[in-house]
Amino acid sequence: MDTIPASAVNPSAGSYPVTADPRELEAARRAGNASVAEFPYYLERFGERGRMFGESDGAWLVALCELGEDHVRSQVLWLGTVLASRGMPRWLLERHLETLHAELVRALPENAGRYAVLPGAAATLRGLRRARLADEDFHALADGFAARADPALVQRMPAMGAILAAAVADEADGLEGAVRSVEEWAADRAAFPESWTSAVRATVAEARGRLREA
Repeated sequence: MDTIPASAVNPSAGSYPVTADPRELEAARRAGNASVAEFPYYLERFGERGRMFGESDGAWLVALCELGEDHVRSQVLWLGTVLASRGMPRWLLERHLETLHAELVRALPENAGRYAVLPGAAATLRGLRRARLADEDFHALADGFAARADPALVQRMPAMGAILAAAVADEADGLEGAVRSVEEWAADRAAFPESWTSAVRATVAEARGRLREA
């Protein structure tokens, strides 16, 4: 596979290799935009850098597809740990992998077999999350947050409750700081009203109470 430096896609990224195929780069761009549309949290929290890194990370993940399932899985677990420490729980990466796979298969259906490692890696992340927090609890926490928090902010960041629940699952799985990296921002009383910040703290506490033993 031909590659280019990530900085050619995102000037703020490093020199690690990403796909050079313009069709795959366009699919990665579409996937990044779709993830931002699904999770406005990216722009609220990180601004345009969130969108740019979504594109360059996606292009890097495409390049990894050449290296086999085990390698992709290990790199996705590494990336998930890095992102979780920066306020992006692994559930967000899980969803992005699924979105990226769908865009790639739509653009290049003849390569579907090579891209199949991406939903496989997403399934690994999903299994780790479910081992700590059952799906019914995950969705109940998301709904509970939406019912308690400021309605206008819930409309702006509709997945915040799920993001908090996912961070708690990551923390329980050994990712130290996963909750803190989200909660310190989301519960900032200087930035958000009390109904929002109290819902953040309550959701984190409730999520910890619903955790499964490993």
